[in-house]
Amino acid sequence: MAPPLVQSVAFDYRSAARQDEVFGNERAGYVYGRYGTPTTAALETALAELDGTEAAVCFASGMAAIAAFVDACAVASGGRVVAQEDIYGQVRALFERWTREHGAKIDFVDATDLGAVERALAEQPATLLYVEAIANPLLRLVDVAALARLAHARGAILAVDATFASPVLFRPAALGAGVVIHSLTKYVNGHGDVMGGSVAGSADVAKAMRDRTILDGAYMPPHEAWLCIRGMRTLDLRVRRQSESAMGIAQHLASRPKVARVRYPGLASHPQHELATRQFGGLYGGVVTFDLRDATKAAAFRFLDSLEIAASATTLGDLFSEVLYPSISSHRRVAPDERARLGITDGTLRMSVGIEDVDDLIADLDGALAKV
Repeated sequence: MAPPLVQSVAFDYRSAARQDEVFGNERAGYVYGRYGTPTTAALETALAELDGTEAAVCFASGMAAIAAFVDACAVASGGRVVAQEDIYGQVRALFERWTREHGAKIDFVDATDLGAVERALAEQPATLLYVEAIANPLLRLVDVAALARLAHARGAILAVDATFASPVLFRPAALGAGVVIHSLTKYVNGHGDVMGGSVAGSADVAKAMRDRTILDGAYMPPHEAWLCIRGMRTLDLRVRRQSESAMGIAQHLASRPKVARVRYPGLASHPQHELATRQFGGLYGGVVTFDLRDATKAAAFRFLDSLEIAASATTLGDLFSEVLYPSISSHRRVAPDERARLGITDGTLRMSVGIEDVDDLIADLDGALAKV
């Protein structure tokens, strides 16, 4: 889908009365960067259309978007959050910091267990149920339609971080999610040259998020927005290629004796394979997570240092393949015993598959495995 063209807003900026109307949100216009820019507004319009929501607001990073929404929706007002336990490690660390520093009411739950979610929501009133469409890095899936029903029954908002799926695979709002969050740094931009985040939902949610961008200063600048618009033009092509290559890589890794386990929703061995097929319609994403049989930091370091095509990097969704080591990066702030409980070992690696030739990538992985 091509992003909409930027529409000019014609009025006399020299008029104090007109400026007053714009600052007061009484009419459209652009008077200061934190209040909006035409380019960022065009990206927001496109994202709302892709996600199937009334509106969207863009932030300077995915973490800024998550922090602004969860704080505005629940934490600032003393509301309770029920959050998926195996979310992105930095988000979990943020939630735990809010609990320590501000007394925030945030409880973690296995979101793949609908009974556990229902019990958590029933224990005491909850304002927000926060989950990831595909969890980072273990690639567990949640049943969004079922979670939406549970959340609505208890008067809570369901927010889904759909970064790993992208709008190509999945649109959570169509299944009842009230809010959809993306790290635009990843698949939407797709070129590894910008940071950004978005919160898409109702007009009321967008109004609250717009107020956060104005006061907190985390609004996405126009150049970064333009780079995301550029990336959106090839989003469908990229994600389909990356998903197809990821399937081949997952199947290959599953046959390697030095790999203990492969996690990929497209494999029949994945615990939520049937759910993935139902929710994603035949594509399973561009991320493959696997565990080395030698589950030590030394072995992981040898593997990473031996890669020649794939980069050892902390991001994903790029044109180029990247392998992340969660124990020292994304989940470094999560206590080692909790990482182990969740299933993240010192041998766990997460690969974001790029658009390179899949046979070249497989040869690169085999070469690195030979050094383990």
